[in-house]
Amino acid sequence: MTEIKSVQVADGVSFFVPQTGDGQFSEVSFIYHEIFEDRTYLRHGIKLSDTSRIVDAGANAGLFSVFVKQQFPGARVLAMEPIPPIYEALQRNLEAHGVEGVDARNLALGEKSEQVKFTFYPVIPGNSTRYPEQKKVGQELTVGHIGQAEVDRVMTGIEVEAQVERLSTVLADWAPGERIDLLKIDVEGAELDVMRGLDDEDWARVDQTVIEVQDLDGRLDTIVALLEDKGFSVVKERAEMPEEYRYHMVYATRQP
Repeated sequence: MTEIKSVQVADGVSFFVPQTGDGQFSEVSFIYHEIFEDRTYLRHGIKLSDTSRIVDAGANAGLFSVFVKQQFPGARVLAMEPIPPIYEALQRNLEAHGVEGVDARNLALGEKSEQVKFTFYPVIPGNSTRYPEQKKVGQELTVGHIGQAEVDRVMTGIEVEAQVERLSTVLADWAPGERIDLLKIDVEGAELDVMRGLDDEDWARVDQTVIEVQDLDGRLDTIVALLEDKGFSVVKERAEMPEEYRYHMVYATRQP
């Protein structure tokens, strides 16, 4: 059974996360370190302000949205998370941290409007995905560290149905005609789905984007090429995890 429980990630700092009876909390601590301490999403010229509009695609339990609102209280955030237990944790975190100005929606982004099956991993909810087959690389590499039995336990998934919408459709409702200062994408293998759901005229109003990418089947080069085609200058760097996992961060800005 998955419950929503509060986890301390630093002195005086806690966040709600979905948890199974034997869940571990290294994942949320890692995410906290990445966002709050390393400030991963404010590198390579990414700038925000109190007037920024930010789209948080793959909001997970809401740590990035909370970080943005603590740093830039006047910013507006659209946070989207498709997995119901994770979305519940997101809502509770926004409330617990006194965050206002975040429009949280229980949905995913993709190329078209549809209902889709996602795989929810209760032990490591941040890895929940529309494409569970892409997790095989990480599973195979992790066996050598923690053993097959523990990998099987951690990667036991539950299928859930989620609504998928095109980002252009969502933006027409949330910020019609307005600039989008940052599009943050962390969607566990569905990056290109999200990007292809944004029409050219809407790409033109996106000023910056940061995307986490696992480089499978040439995906990193495809994403970089798409961003450059949309007029962005792109910087890519390896994410702070073992190289063999193939994770990268992609930073895209428009030159003045």
